[in-house]
Amino acid sequence: MRRRARINAVRDVLTADDRPLAQGALAWLWARSPRTVPIPGFRSVANAEENARALQRGPLTKSQLSEVTELLQ
Repeated sequence: MRRRARINAVRDVLTADDRPLAQGALAWLWARSPRTVPIPGFRSVANAEENARALQRGPLTKSQLSEVTELLQ
């Protein structure tokens, strides 16, 4: 799979269920390890609020995590 296509495929998994990309990235980190505590950056109150809303959705599912892992290999 070409690099650009792989990037788009990963983005599609991370943004499934209408998650913004930043929330998808946080969900991916949480799914990789229950000990992971990401500290995301933000430039505005809106960014901080969006990052906090990621907690409501939680980590990626096991199947989503597997799909991303496979795409990144």
